[in-house]
Amino acid sequence: TSMWRLLSCSALAVGLAGLASCRSDVAAPPPTFNLAVATDKPQYSLATDSIALVSLANRSDRAVYLPMDVYVVCERLRDGNWADSFAWFSVDGVTPFFWLSPGAAVTDKLRLWFYLPNQPGTYRVRYFVYDDPELQTLAPLEERVSAPFTLTP
Repeated sequence: TSMWRLLSCSALAVGLAGLASCRSDVAAPPPTFNLAVATDKPQYSLATDSIALVSLANRSDRAVYLPMDVYVVCERLRDGNWADSFAWFSVDGVTPFFWLSPGAAVTDKLRLWFYLPNQPGTYRVRYFVYDDPELQTLAPLEERVSAPFTLTP
């Protein structure tokens, strides 16, 4: 009977351990991001500058994903709100995304004289960066926007 009791207790312990590991009410921790968005200068002049270099660096320990169509936009500050969001290009490809490996960066060129002619003001750049290839979990806004930059005549 002691052998029977030992087997019964072992089976019960294994069963309870299995149930505990299958709990569905425990939420997965939210993904963490470590991204850096920057422009090459804090101020540009329409009279002397033709291109703003904009970069996104993935300082995370895993890849992040960007949508294949529009993954970066420029926004203008109007009356205290970011508005007039526009993309200056789109990307086409075989998959719906491309990834940015850990430690990698992408640099894009915003042609100021073509996209912002005669539009001095304050701007920022916003990227669309996701945690997953299904493009379901967007990085927090503060992780994927540049510091504001000014454009003068």
